[in-house]
Amino acid sequence: MLVTIASLQQPTFHSEFSWPRKSGQSMTEYVSQELDRRMQFVGDRLEVAAKAAIDQRPDSECLFFTLPEFFWNVPWSSARREEELLELSMAYMERMSECMEILMNWLPVDRYGKVVLLAGTCATLIKVGEGPDAYFDVINYVMTTSNFRFRTDGLPEMSMWPKRYVSGIDFGKYVDSAAGYWFFKLSDNLTIKVKGVSSTVAEHNSADGYGAIFSNTLIAQCPFSINVCLDYAVLEKGQRDEELEKIDSKIDFLIACGMSFEDGKRYPDSVRFAVRNDGMDAGRCQFAEVKAGRITRLVPSVIVEDSLHFATLELS
Repeated sequence: MLVTIASLQQPTFHSEFSWPRKSGQSMTEYVSQELDRRMQFVGDRLEVAAKAAIDQRPDSECLFFTLPEFFWNVPWSSARREEELLELSMAYMERMSECMEILMNWLPVDRYGKVVLLAGTCATLIKVGEGPDAYFDVINYVMTTSNFRFRTDGLPEMSMWPKRYVSGIDFGKYVDSAAGYWFFKLSDNLTIKVKGVSSTVAEHNSADGYGAIFSNTLIAQCPFSINVCLDYAVLEKGQRDEELEKIDSKIDFLIACGMSFEDGKRYPDSVRFAVRNDGMDAGRCQFAEVKAGRITRLVPSVIVEDSLHFATLELS
């Protein structure tokens, strides 16, 4: 069985895609503006990739499309007070799923073939408690959806895979750390305390209802898995298996900002290929073959219209 992978190369560490927040613009308005811009950009790239997949490999079972970590985030310095930070996170939560729905509606399966979107990450902060013991829990998550699996209300099924371990660069550069927490200075008047390990688990909204599981069997013959940046290096083998529909992954996706493939990294024996999309510096997209749990070689890819990296993987 053949599958095609299209990965969009995009720098994201400094949120290079963002326009500055306008004077007097509310945080909700700013986030909506920026998400709309990103959505339009992704929609255009998705259409180019889907057409290229049909033209070049009409025998492919599916197109997987990846974005890097932090793709949807605006600069954290745009939040000048805690109230704005809370509004920022709420705006993300309300708009992200809507963006995914619109993107899939733009790609009907009868015209573009089967497409699975692994939409990079959006990092959000949820305040826990009040007073001196208050801190922020992180939900830095990949949303995945497709143009061929739908709920009973007609909207695309959607899954969320969160990063478990927080990096010291996740909210700019940390200024201090202590006893399982990071301290980040977001702007001149706002320094926050962030828990080092997120408590968030996977979620899935499907035709069968809502559950604490990640749907990784959209293509039955090609179960996949996701590592988000630091989790790739820190998670123990099998540590989050209970959050997956199926643990025998064939493709492992590394969605990152500053995390490279590791030569000695052992994957589950079922994994055949590893795919990396990293947003650090100018961005980097790589495809690799995996045998007996280790990366053996990089897989050749082609570049479509400057920023799209395209590879075909044989899974039989």
